[in-house]
Amino acid sequence: MIRRPPRSTPLYSSAASDVYKRQHSIMLKYLRYLATPILVSISIYFAAMGKEWIWIYLVGFNMFVIFGDAFLGNDKSTPEYKYPFVLRLLLFINLPLIAILVSIAVYMAGHSSNIIFEEFIMFLTGHDISVTRIGTEAWHLIGYIFTVGLMVGPGATIPGHELVHHKKNKLDWTMGNLMLSFSIDNAFAVEHVHGHHKNVGLSSDPATAKRGQSVYRFFIESSIKEHIDAWKIELKRLKKQRRFAISFYNKMIMGYLQSSIIAAAAFLLSGWYGVLMFFGIAMFAKFFLESVNYMEHYGLVRIKGTPVELHHSWNTNKRISSILLYNVTRHSHHHEQGSLEFWKLKPKDNAPEMPYGYLSTLYLVVFFPWLYRKMMEPKLEYWKDNYASEGERQLAS
Repeated sequence: MIRRPPRSTPLYSSAASDVYKRQHSIMLKYLRYLATPILVSISIYFAAMGKEWIWIYLVGFNMFVIFGDAFLGNDKSTPEYKYPFVLRLLLFINLPLIAILVSIAVYMAGHSSNIIFEEFIMFLTGHDISVTRIGTEAWHLIGYIFTVGLMVGPGATIPGHELVHHKKNKLDWTMGNLMLSFSIDNAFAVEHVHGHHKNVGLSSDPATAKRGQSVYRFFIESSIKEHIDAWKIELKRLKKQRRFAISFYNKMIMGYLQSSIIAAAAFLLSGWYGVLMFFGIAMFAKFFLESVNYMEHYGLVRIKGTPVELHHSWNTNKRISSILLYNVTRHSHHHEQGSLEFWKLKPKDNAPEMPYGYLSTLYLVVFFPWLYRKMMEPKLEYWKDNYASEGERQLAS
């Protein structure tokens, strides 16, 4: 009887499996930052369906983010990225997507027809927006203003915030500035980088909310002072470079011009109703941005002349918030080292924590401000006792 030799496991199988797992892990750590472009793309599809479908998308988006943060835990991973250009590209692709989303909302508000635009949206979504627009009512348009204004946050404001921090990269700064044009907030590109990051926690900082301050009062005061400070910073820069204040070198003027071009495009697409829709979206996007500023530094103080430290920002490591907002959730580290790209930011266990993820906290701040302030009182007392310096404790008191 002839015996067959025993089967042996090929030597390459284990090694191939390890390589596959490693490659899969590498892909996932990059691809997770496709989440925001994917969600904006889905919002484009729902927006093109017209009428109440934009509200239905909003409900689904809220459930995904809020329940995701609640049940998927924290993300404290700190992977290393060898191909940062891929991550920058994932930021860039948000710009055309937000432009399409805003354009659909603008079109839904008007009555004129644009065959080229209609065919383009038909090609992208399969929906004939000249038909789906019929029967649009005021409450549908409110849904577009609120939902698209909210989506401008993760799709334009947050990527724009990241890119304008890349001050030495002209392409990044330009792309970030274009993104901020959708909230008519190019002052943010100047004041946030050159003002807020130096003055965070000081009484003079427009983006640091005082303890007990109303979010609505903060929105008005912060928006006005941010523009004033941005002009001061820009005029000082131009004077130092011996350039005229009224010129194309002025970043503030160029910012206003960019937003004006978007408004003009809205007029060409849908007339004055389209312009009103764009301004409504921009106003809500700006309000959501200032509400985020409000909750990121609410009630925190710093002594002038002392360094910016981890405890001068509220932090969170909620998984979905971190992915969708490109790690701006790691806000303490972002302020400690403002020049770091989002993929280099690390979770900090010794930083004060927000009560919930970003969207949950945002809705608390906006719709239940009294409840938010009440919830933050014990957190601020804990901050004073466990994080603040002696001088900060006296100032906080």
